[in-house]
Amino acid sequence: MNKTTIVKFTEYKQNLGVETGVGVDYVNDHKKVERMIEQGIQENAFLRLISTKFVVDSPNKAYEMSLPIVSTTDTKQGERQPKNYIQGDTAFECKQINLDVCLPYSDLDKFSTVDFEKALNEALGAELLQNIVMVGFNGERREADSNPAQNPLGQDVAKGWIKQVKDAGQVIDAGAHQGKSVNSLIKLTLEKLPIKLRESGELIAICGADVMANSFVNISYDDLQHTTKNNLLAAQNLIGGLKAVNVSYFPRNGIFITPLANLAVYFKQDTARLYFKNEPEKSAEEVYFSVNLDFLLENHRHAVYIDGLEVAE
Repeated sequence: MNKTTIVKFTEYKQNLGVETGVGVDYVNDHKKVERMIEQGIQENAFLRLISTKFVVDSPNKAYEMSLPIVSTTDTKQGERQPKNYIQGDTAFECKQINLDVCLPYSDLDKFSTVDFEKALNEALGAELLQNIVMVGFNGERREADSNPAQNPLGQDVAKGWIKQVKDAGQVIDAGAHQGKSVNSLIKLTLEKLPIKLRESGELIAICGADVMANSFVNISYDDLQHTTKNNLLAAQNLIGGLKAVNVSYFPRNGIFITPLANLAVYFKQDTARLYFKNEPEKSAEEVYFSVNLDFLLENHRHAVYIDGLEVAE
């Protein structure tokens, strides 16, 4: 690292409240790291639209709420009967995931010519949150030791939303409905959802890139300049009568129908950790980031996935 980079990187760590341990610098204030995550979520076009929560206890249960329905009662004939809106519960357990990065001195030197803190936070934060989105859509299971070479989309890091909705049986196999158009498949899919939800206007069709290939999408200069943050594209036209979006890392031949708020990431409080380790023999600075989290569908009954679409070119 050149002298300017050393000074700016030292200031950067001091601003984080870094303390020095044996061979490493670390941020001992979990809340500061959590605020970095929260700020990154608000800057991520997709994650800021879904449910993200910092929870205290884990393992724990999330409660699936039904949609309340207005009613009338002739109290001369009987009492009003409040209904329990809790349909069920889903166990979750926030477990540690890691994002460890090796930053060559030459790359850090590039940051020294701009706002060092802003540039480094954006680079690390955007990559972390894009990885969370990637695992959320593609995660199938959690292995003790993940293998990125064999599972490049984080399939072995955690069980994501699509895997959960498949396990709940809320899935339509497009291959079993040969000859049906995308619009017809969506109509069939909607029958698996409560009627009030179907008519609520909350449902969004998250579509794979192949499904949205013929849709009109406005792409701004900012979208091109900040692709890791602006990771959601909205179609101008409806698909199957629903508002449609495409999100980074979503399977190319699938459609996920659900309110966006039904997709959740739970972070366990006081588990976000950040360590820095200087490795002169590698001419690099190593950054170790970890946090305990879990992916959750707030209500499995409010989501359906269409799998295996073959879209004509």
